[in-house]
Amino acid sequence: MLQPSDHKLPENRARFRKSLSDLQDSLIDMASMVDKAMHLSLYIMKTRDHRQAESLIRADSDINTKRYELEEEAMRLLATQQPVLSRDLRLVAAVMHIAGELERMGDYAKGLARISEKMEGPSPTSAIVFMDKMMQISREMLNHSIDAFIKGDVELAREVIRRDDEIDALYNEAYHDLLKRMMEDNKIVDLATYMLWAVHNVERLGDRITNICERIIFVETGQTLSYHPHMHVD
Repeated sequence: MLQPSDHKLPENRARFRKSLSDLQDSLIDMASMVDKAMHLSLYIMKTRDHRQAESLIRADSDINTKRYELEEEAMRLLATQQPVLSRDLRLVAAVMHIAGELERMGDYAKGLARISEKMEGPSPTSAIVFMDKMMQISREMLNHSIDAFIKGDVELAREVIRRDDEIDALYNEAYHDLLKRMMEDNKIVDLATYMLWAVHNVERLGDRITNICERIIFVETGQTLSYHPHMHVD
Protein backbone atom coordinates (compact mmCIF):
# COMPACT_ATOMS: atom_id res chain seq x y z
CA MET A 1 0.00 0.00 0.00
CA LEU A 2 1.42 3.35 -0.98
CA GLN A 3 1.29 6.00 1.69
CA PRO A 4 0.14 9.58 0.97
CA SER A 5 3.59 10.92 1.85
CA ASP A 6 5.45 8.62 -0.53
CA HIS A 7 6.15 11.42 -3.03
CA LYS A 8 8.30 13.10 -0.38
CA LEU A 9 10.42 10.04 0.27
CA PRO A 10 13.89 9.58 -1.18
CA GLU A 11 13.92 7.75 -4.49
CA ASN A 12 15.11 4.46 -3.01
CA ARG A 13 12.40 4.56 -0.34
CA ALA A 14 9.71 5.23 -2.94
CA ARG A 15 11.06 2.33 -5.00
CA PHE A 16 10.84 0.08 -1.97
CA ARG A 17 7.23 1.13 -1.38
CA LYS A 18 6.37 0.33 -4.99
CA SER A 19 8.00 -3.10 -4.73
CA LEU A 20 6.16 -3.76 -1.47
CA SER A 21 2.85 -2.77 -3.05
CA ASP A 22 3.52 -5.13 -5.97
CA LEU A 23 4.30 -7.93 -3.51
CA GLN A 24 1.02 -7.37 -1.71
CA ASP A 25 -0.86 -7.39 -5.02
CA SER A 26 0.71 -10.75 -5.88
CA LEU A 27 -0.45 -12.15 -2.55
CA ILE A 28 -3.98 -10.91 -3.21
CA ASP A 29 -3.90 -12.68 -6.58
CA MET A 30 -2.85 -15.91 -4.87
CA ALA A 31 -5.67 -15.59 -2.35
CA SER A 32 -8.11 -15.22 -5.24
CA MET A 33 -6.76 -18.42 -6.82
CA VAL A 34 -7.27 -20.27 -3.53
CA ASP A 35 -10.79 -18.90 -3.10
CA LYS A 36 -11.73 -20.19 -6.55
CA ALA A 37 -10.26 -23.59 -5.70
CA MET A 38 -12.30 -23.70 -2.49
CA HIS A 39 -15.49 -22.85 -4.38
CA LEU A 40 -14.82 -25.47 -7.04
CA SER A 41 -13.92 -28.16 -4.50
CA LEU A 42 -17.34 -27.85 -2.85
CA TYR A 43 -19.05 -28.06 -6.25
CA ILE A 44 -17.06 -31.21 -6.98
CA MET A 45 -18.08 -32.81 -3.68
CA LYS A 46 -21.72 -32.07 -4.45
CA THR A 47 -21.72 -33.22 -8.08
CA ARG A 48 -18.88 -35.77 -8.24
CA ASP A 49 -17.80 -34.12 -11.48
CA HIS A 50 -14.62 -36.06 -12.23
CA ARG A 51 -13.64 -33.78 -15.10
CA GLN A 52 -13.71 -30.76 -12.81
CA ALA A 53 -11.91 -32.76 -10.12
CA GLU A 54 -9.03 -33.49 -12.48
CA SER A 55 -8.98 -29.84 -13.56
CA LEU A 56 -8.71 -28.69 -9.94
CA ILE A 57 -5.97 -31.20 -9.16
CA ARG A 58 -3.93 -29.94 -12.13
CA ALA A 59 -4.57 -26.29 -11.26
CA ASP A 60 -3.10 -26.77 -7.79
CA SER A 61 0.36 -26.64 -9.36
CA ASP A 62 -0.39 -23.01 -10.33
CA ILE A 63 -1.00 -22.17 -6.67
CA ASN A 64 2.24 -23.90 -5.70
CA THR A 65 4.14 -21.97 -8.37
CA LYS A 66 2.61 -18.71 -7.18
CA ARG A 67 3.83 -19.40 -3.67
CA TYR A 68 7.42 -19.92 -4.78
CA GLU A 69 7.29 -16.82 -6.98
CA LEU A 70 6.09 -14.79 -4.00
CA GLU A 71 8.84 -16.15 -1.78
CA GLU A 72 11.50 -15.35 -4.39
CA GLU A 73 10.07 -11.87 -4.86
CA ALA A 74 10.07 -11.27 -1.10
CA MET A 75 13.62 -12.56 -0.67
CA ARG A 76 14.82 -10.39 -3.54
CA LEU A 77 13.15 -7.38 -1.94
CA LEU A 78 14.86 -8.08 1.38
CA ALA A 79 18.24 -8.60 -0.27
CA THR A 80 18.25 -5.64 -2.63
CA GLN A 81 16.30 -2.94 -0.82
CA GLN A 82 16.85 -3.82 2.84
CA PRO A 83 13.80 -2.40 4.68
CA VAL A 84 14.79 -0.21 7.61
CA LEU A 85 11.43 0.06 9.39
CA SER A 86 10.51 -2.89 11.60
CA ARG A 87 6.93 -2.97 10.28
CA ASP A 88 8.19 -3.21 6.70
CA LEU A 89 10.42 -6.11 7.65
CA ARG A 90 7.54 -7.86 9.43
CA LEU A 91 5.30 -7.26 6.42
CA VAL A 92 7.69 -8.82 3.92
CA ALA A 93 8.21 -11.80 6.23
CA ALA A 94 4.43 -12.08 6.67
CA VAL A 95 3.89 -12.28 2.93
CA MET A 96 6.10 -15.37 2.79
CA HIS A 97 4.30 -16.92 5.77
CA ILE A 98 0.82 -16.16 4.42
CA ALA A 99 1.76 -17.54 1.00
CA GLY A 100 2.63 -20.81 2.72
CA GLU A 101 -0.74 -20.90 4.49
CA LEU A 102 -2.57 -20.20 1.22
CA GLU A 103 -0.64 -22.97 -0.52
CA ARG A 104 -1.75 -25.45 2.15
CA MET A 105 -5.34 -24.29 1.71
CA GLY A 106 -5.01 -25.08 -1.97
CA ASP A 107 -3.84 -28.55 -0.96
CA TYR A 108 -7.00 -29.04 1.11
CA ALA A 109 -9.14 -28.06 -1.88
CA LYS A 110 -7.20 -30.51 -4.05
CA GLY A 111 -7.69 -33.11 -1.33
CA LEU A 112 -11.45 -32.72 -1.61
CA ALA A 113 -11.23 -33.33 -5.35
CA ARG A 114 -9.23 -36.52 -4.74
CA ILE A 115 -11.69 -37.69 -2.09
CA SER A 116 -14.61 -37.18 -4.47
CA GLU A 117 -12.94 -39.49 -7.00
CA LYS A 118 -12.70 -42.28 -4.43
CA MET A 119 -16.29 -42.12 -3.21
CA GLU A 120 -19.01 -44.45 -4.45
CA GLY A 121 -22.67 -43.77 -3.88
CA PRO A 122 -24.43 -40.51 -2.99
CA SER A 123 -23.03 -38.35 -0.20
CA PRO A 124 -25.13 -38.15 2.98
CA THR A 125 -27.24 -35.02 2.51
CA SER A 126 -26.66 -33.80 6.05
CA ALA A 127 -22.88 -33.97 5.62
CA ILE A 128 -23.05 -31.91 2.44
CA VAL A 129 -25.20 -29.34 4.24
CA PHE A 130 -22.62 -29.05 7.02
CA MET A 131 -19.79 -28.85 4.50
CA ASP A 132 -21.61 -26.16 2.52
CA LYS A 133 -22.00 -23.99 5.62
CA MET A 134 -18.39 -24.55 6.67
CA MET A 135 -17.06 -23.65 3.23
CA GLN A 136 -19.20 -20.52 3.06
CA ILE A 137 -17.81 -19.32 6.39
CA SER A 138 -14.27 -20.25 5.35
CA ARG A 139 -14.50 -18.23 2.14
CA GLU A 140 -15.92 -15.26 4.01
CA MET A 141 -13.07 -15.55 6.52
CA LEU A 142 -10.49 -15.68 3.75
CA ASN A 143 -11.89 -12.62 2.00
CA HIS A 144 -12.08 -10.67 5.25
CA SER A 145 -8.56 -11.72 6.24
CA ILE A 146 -7.20 -10.35 2.96
CA ASP A 147 -9.18 -7.16 3.55
CA ALA A 148 -7.58 -6.93 7.01
CA PHE A 149 -4.17 -7.49 5.44
CA ILE A 150 -4.67 -4.72 2.89
CA LYS A 151 -5.96 -2.24 5.45
CA GLY A 152 -3.74 -3.31 8.35
CA ASP A 153 -6.96 -3.76 10.34
CA VAL A 154 -6.14 -5.59 13.58
CA GLU A 155 -9.70 -5.65 14.89
CA LEU A 156 -11.02 -7.16 11.66
CA ALA A 157 -8.31 -9.82 11.87
CA ARG A 158 -9.45 -10.64 15.41
CA GLU A 159 -13.08 -10.85 14.26
CA VAL A 160 -12.07 -13.32 11.56
CA ILE A 161 -10.25 -15.46 14.13
CA ARG A 162 -13.36 -15.59 16.31
CA ARG A 163 -15.39 -16.93 13.38
CA ASP A 164 -13.29 -20.08 13.34
CA ASP A 165 -15.35 -21.22 16.34
CA GLU A 166 -18.37 -21.41 14.00
CA ILE A 167 -16.52 -23.79 11.71
CA ASP A 168 -15.36 -25.92 14.63
CA ALA A 169 -18.93 -26.20 15.94
CA LEU A 170 -20.23 -27.29 12.52
CA TYR A 171 -17.39 -29.78 12.19
CA ASN A 172 -18.27 -31.36 15.53
CA GLU A 173 -21.92 -31.66 14.46
CA ALA A 174 -20.95 -33.23 11.14
CA TYR A 175 -18.52 -35.61 12.83
CA HIS A 176 -21.09 -36.93 15.30
CA ASP A 177 -23.80 -37.10 12.63
CA LEU A 178 -21.59 -39.26 10.41
CA LEU A 179 -20.57 -41.52 13.30
CA LYS A 180 -24.22 -42.03 14.17
CA ARG A 181 -25.03 -42.95 10.57
CA MET A 182 -22.18 -45.46 10.45
CA MET A 183 -23.45 -47.15 13.61
CA GLU A 184 -26.96 -47.33 12.17
CA ASP A 185 -25.91 -48.69 8.78
CA ASN A 186 -22.58 -50.47 8.34
CA LYS A 187 -23.04 -50.44 4.56
CA ILE A 188 -22.10 -46.76 4.45
CA VAL A 189 -18.95 -47.00 6.59
CA ASP A 190 -16.58 -46.47 3.65
CA LEU A 191 -18.60 -43.59 2.26
CA ALA A 192 -19.01 -41.93 5.65
CA THR A 193 -15.28 -42.32 6.33
CA TYR A 194 -14.49 -40.41 3.16
CA MET A 195 -16.96 -37.73 4.21
CA LEU A 196 -15.26 -37.47 7.62
CA TRP A 197 -11.99 -36.93 5.81
CA ALA A 198 -13.62 -34.29 3.61
CA VAL A 199 -15.20 -32.25 6.40
CA HIS A 200 -11.89 -32.39 8.27
CA ASN A 201 -10.22 -30.79 5.24
CA VAL A 202 -12.76 -27.98 5.30
CA GLU A 203 -12.31 -27.52 9.05
CA ARG A 204 -8.58 -27.10 8.52
CA LEU A 205 -9.21 -24.19 6.17
CA GLY A 206 -10.42 -22.14 9.12
CA ASP A 207 -7.29 -22.98 11.09
CA ARG A 208 -5.06 -21.79 8.24
CA ILE A 209 -6.98 -18.54 7.95
CA THR A 210 -6.58 -18.06 11.70
CA ASN A 211 -2.83 -18.39 11.18
CA ILE A 212 -3.00 -15.72 8.48
CA CYS A 213 -4.82 -13.35 10.81
CA GLU A 214 -2.33 -13.99 13.60
CA ARG A 215 0.41 -12.90 11.20
CA ILE A 216 -1.52 -9.76 10.26
CA ILE A 217 -1.79 -8.85 13.94
CA PHE A 218 1.95 -9.45 14.31
CA VAL A 219 2.71 -7.12 11.39
CA GLU A 220 0.69 -4.29 12.89
CA THR A 221 1.48 -4.73 16.60
CA GLY A 222 4.70 -6.72 16.80
CA GLN A 223 2.89 -9.14 19.12
CA THR A 224 3.07 -12.87 18.46
CA LEU A 225 -0.22 -14.64 19.17
CA SER A 226 -1.32 -18.24 18.81
CA TYR A 227 -4.98 -19.19 18.85
CA HIS A 228 -4.11 -22.82 18.02
CA PRO A 229 -1.27 -23.71 20.41
CA HIS A 230 -1.88 -27.44 19.97
CA MET A 231 -2.61 -27.42 16.27
CA HIS A 232 -1.16 -30.37 14.38
CA VAL A 233 0.97 -29.70 11.34
CA ASP A 234 -0.45 -31.38 8.25
